[in-house]
Amino acid sequence: MKKSRTDGFQTYLRALEASDLERVFRWHNDPDLYRRLRGTFRWVSRSTEEEWLRRRCAYSPEDVNLAICLKESHEHIGNIYLREIDWVSRTAKLEVFIGNAENRGRGFGEEAVRQVLEYAFDTLGLRRVYLTVLAFNEAATTLYKKCGFREEGRLRQHVFKQGKYEDLLVMGVLRDEL
Repeated sequence: MKKSRTDGFQTYLRALEASDLERVFRWHNDPDLYRRLRGTFRWVSRSTEEEWLRRRCAYSPEDVNLAICLKESHEHIGNIYLREIDWVSRTAKLEVFIGNAENRGRGFGEEAVRQVLEYAFDTLGLRRVYLTVLAFNEAATTLYKKCGFREEGRLRQHVFKQGKYEDLLVMGVLRDEL
């Protein structure tokens, strides 16, 4: 059996479950979390969150929606997604976040990205994974570069965040670059 490049990690990935509702509801209503993410913060109702989670738990050929969990405690600490999977071009868009501030900066996001890249390339047979990240988010861009991503472009003043327009970086990694 082939040894995984992610053996020995402190985290594992699993499918999102309906039982994750309270955590994702809390995270999606956390304005501090959204300061680092591309998306615009909006308060989300419980019923809206339930519907969102129901859709994310359902099978989709274009999306893979996963929970990031700690091996030791099985605590769900964040989410990671492969979105917009294009089976002809063999590409997907990566999105990831660590929900609670105390778990950020501890290497869990890097582990999750490495695990999802292994899954994308070795299991799904994808050729390229790309993402967008706010240019000022140096912690995220550093993490992505450590995982093999390269900056491919800059969308100038593309996102309105906290009263000003921010640049958005496009980054990507090819299977043969890892």
